[in-house]
Amino acid sequence: MASVAAVDMFLSMSDLPALLFRGTLLLPLALGCSHRPPPDFAPDPTLVAQVREIRMVPSQPAVCPGETIRVGYEAVLEDGTVVPFATRYDKDNPPRLHVQFLDRTSRQADPQGDGSWRTDPDPWLSAIDGFQLEASLRAKPSASVSVRVPPEYDCLDRSFEFHGDNGGEPGGKNSAGRFGENGEDGPDIRVRLGIVRSPFVPRLLVAAIEVEHQTIRYSLADADRVEPRDWLRVETRGGRGGDGAGGAPGKLGSAGKAGCPGGAGGAGGDGQAGGTGGIGGRGGHLTIIAAEEDRFLAGLVDGRNPGGDGGRGGKGGEGGAGGAGGAASGPACAAGPAGANGRTGPSGPNGRRGNRGPDLEVLTIPLRDVFGSRVPPELAELLRRSQ
Repeated sequence: MASVAAVDMFLSMSDLPALLFRGTLLLPLALGCSHRPPPDFAPDPTLVAQVREIRMVPSQPAVCPGETIRVGYEAVLEDGTVVPFATRYDKDNPPRLHVQFLDRTSRQADPQGDGSWRTDPDPWLSAIDGFQLEASLRAKPSASVSVRVPPEYDCLDRSFEFHGDNGGEPGGKNSAGRFGENGEDGPDIRVRLGIVRSPFVPRLLVAAIEVEHQTIRYSLADADRVEPRDWLRVETRGGRGGDGAGGAPGKLGSAGKAGCPGGAGGAGGDGQAGGTGGIGGRGGHLTIIAAEEDRFLAGLVDGRNPGGDGGRGGKGGEGGAGGAGGAASGPACAAGPAGANGRTGPSGPNGRRGNRGPDLEVLTIPLRDVFGSRVPPELAELLRRSQ
């Protein structure tokens, strides 16, 4: 066996130079497959001198906040020739121009390596100026372009769900984690609705969803394109009741006494019943505040405030094991039988479902007062323009 191992070691050592040689070849090949230009890749100065202007062409007429804008770039030379900016790199056929040669900036979007732009999901950041995209040729800053892509709002959330703390939930109001605690009531919610004028949408529907101690959530839409009812779904549900505690296990049966025959073991104790599940919390209070100038707005909200589910009943305790039979006191004697196992305790009852919250409350007030004072500056500006 030792001679075989020696031969194997010799072969592996003799193959090492070849393996290393192949490895040195594989590394450049792997790098050559990359679509990213090398750090020192730069445009031909002669070509740069001929660039009269650059163009930026978005692939879509409008974009929803948070989505990506696909864009093409091209340079127009003094003789009218159009040279596109490549987004990929081939070392065997390097492109004349590449998006890496551009400086790209925007307040509302982040430039991506493939030439696209990832827009900011905050709808207010683009509400007034749209998505303003700027690009310039780094080697010739005078060759620059600015494009504005309008926002649209079809992708924004239209459904919002909130719930009270679950019973016994760690970190919640019932943070002790005790079993069978009742769920907390759903949070109180205000939904504020109004229509303002924006540079891109003549009738911009704005919905603000306010929950205590949370950031205000907004949803926007073209008011002339929304469904007449249930455009916005808002739910404030009671917290789930905590699960009941498990029943205590039965006690171990006593051991039988030694004898001839040995005494029987005692029966195991029955497991105790599981605890009752907690009651679900009540649904929260939901208020709709709509601009009196557009009274139909309240009907756009599908408001729900169901009670929380009850907690599950605790599992019954396991029955105790029967006691061991007593030992035989002599060779001719029999050992005693083991005692019977105790019965498993019954599961506890489930907690009942929480009550539904109070009826939906609807208020109509002037548009100037609908959103209160806690508004983004862009909304404040649109409100001012709409007066």
